[in-house]
Amino acid sequence: MFELKNTDSNFSDLRRIAASLIPRNARSSRNLALDFLICNAVLVVCTLIGILFRWFGFSDATIISVYILGVLLSAVLVTGYLINFIVSFEAMIVFNFFFTEPLFTLHAYDAEYPVTFVVMLIVSLIAGSIAARLKASAVQSDLMYARTKLLSDTASQLHKLSDYNEILSTTGGQLTKLTNKPVHLYDRNRGPETCLLFSPGETAPKEIPTDNKSLAAVKWVFLKNERAGNGTTMFPSRPLRFLPVSSNDHVYAVAGYDPVEEQADPMDPTGQPGQFDHSLIVSILGECSMSLEKERIQREKEETELRRRNERLRADLLRSISHDLRTPLTSISGNASNLLSSGDNFEEETRHRLYADIYDDSVWLISLVENLLAVSRIEDGTMKLHRKLELLDDIISEALLHIDRRASQYTIIAEPSEETILIEVDGRLIVQVLINLINNAIQYTPPGSTIRISSVNMGDCAKVIVADDGPGIPDSEKDSVFTMFYSGSKKVTDSKRSLGLGLALCRSIIRAHGCEIMLDENIPHGCVFSFTLPMKEVTLHE
Repeated sequence: MFELKNTDSNFSDLRRIAASLIPRNARSSRNLALDFLICNAVLVVCTLIGILFRWFGFSDATIISVYILGVLLSAVLVTGYLINFIVSFEAMIVFNFFFTEPLFTLHAYDAEYPVTFVVMLIVSLIAGSIAARLKASAVQSDLMYARTKLLSDTASQLHKLSDYNEILSTTGGQLTKLTNKPVHLYDRNRGPETCLLFSPGETAPKEIPTDNKSLAAVKWVFLKNERAGNGTTMFPSRPLRFLPVSSNDHVYAVAGYDPVEEQADPMDPTGQPGQFDHSLIVSILGECSMSLEKERIQREKEETELRRRNERLRADLLRSISHDLRTPLTSISGNASNLLSSGDNFEEETRHRLYADIYDDSVWLISLVENLLAVSRIEDGTMKLHRKLELLDDIISEALLHIDRRASQYTIIAEPSEETILIEVDGRLIVQVLINLINNAIQYTPPGSTIRISSVNMGDCAKVIVADDGPGIPDSEKDSVFTMFYSGSKKVTDSKRSLGLGLALCRSIIRAHGCEIMLDENIPHGCVFSFTLPMKEVTLHE
């Protein structure tokens, strides 16, 4: 038994073993002549040994056993039964010629010699036949091991893959190594008009248009899920044989290869050529179809899970919006109703408070709607960034003009940068990020807290920092703060529930600029939100 070292050697070993098992009637006359030469050389050696034994006085039975041993050796060295018969007959003739009286003739004086010759011939034939069968059985066993190992290695490679194109590429490469000829793969996703050509020695396939002769056959295989082309009843004049890569009547692809000079199947007693490579190719395509089927099921499962997640997200969104809209809308309608019905009877301070509540609730609703629209546009890729050079300090100043009205209850410090920092961003969106971060700090920290905004030049990018000295965020919630609809476990300061869109929008905007936003602790307590922005160097010309 031989041991397979790697996948590439598997193919060469498999072809070598299969070739050794091809019936003799399929081999060339040159190989037959070589077999006769080997057998005659064995008989010459046996004759020389017999002459040596006769000189030492050994009996004829011993010399006959030498010739039987020669017949066994010839059966091991060659495989054809016809040659074994001829060698057995030659051994009898040679023994008669060199070792029976009269010597160097084909006559025998002893009446027992004809019987001896017949017995010798029968024993030689039986021994040679058994030896040939044992050799064929041993080589067939090696072949089956090689074939099993080849299919196992191919299946192992395919089962590790989860990408559709990688599975097809691996299959095409394996078929090319097996046949040592170009292999054509026609993918349903690309259409039968496009072919992936895998050539021996090439690391990657080439995408070429399908020739007109093959196109009709390829379409027929896709439609009927049956083989066609060379060696089949459908389109037999085509140079290639086309086999479907299918599972449960679903054809994923079509493989085309040249079946010329295929090896015979050693397990087929008829020795018909073309069956060995064909059966291996079918087995490899079967492994490919199973891998593609598994990939399709996994992809459909992921798509189903994604749709389920989107439905759940949509339901959560509707519940959150309906819940969060109800409180401010009820407050607005109630305060407006009171002002309309009894506004003249209220004191000035009471009317001002009702106006302020209506304003705050309406601003909160506007902010909610803007965040919803911004998040949806960024997530589905419809929002276009309008990048231009901006002064970072100007963006911070602009953001401070649009923060929550309750900012007067907090100490907000905007520290100017030590140097002029130019950034290439969509200024409107970055202003929205800063507004959300500052309003988030106002919403989740008690009045009187300090909120500090600063910026620093990091060399290859600019870093903006929004820090507060509030109660901070528990470690268990830090990984979720940038998740959409997550609003934390703590009650917000204004008694209105947060929809959890502000920080999710911030992350989407910053990532759209190719940067990141981070959350850290502010020692001894509080939060530090920081994000980076792409800088732009400007060369001033005198």
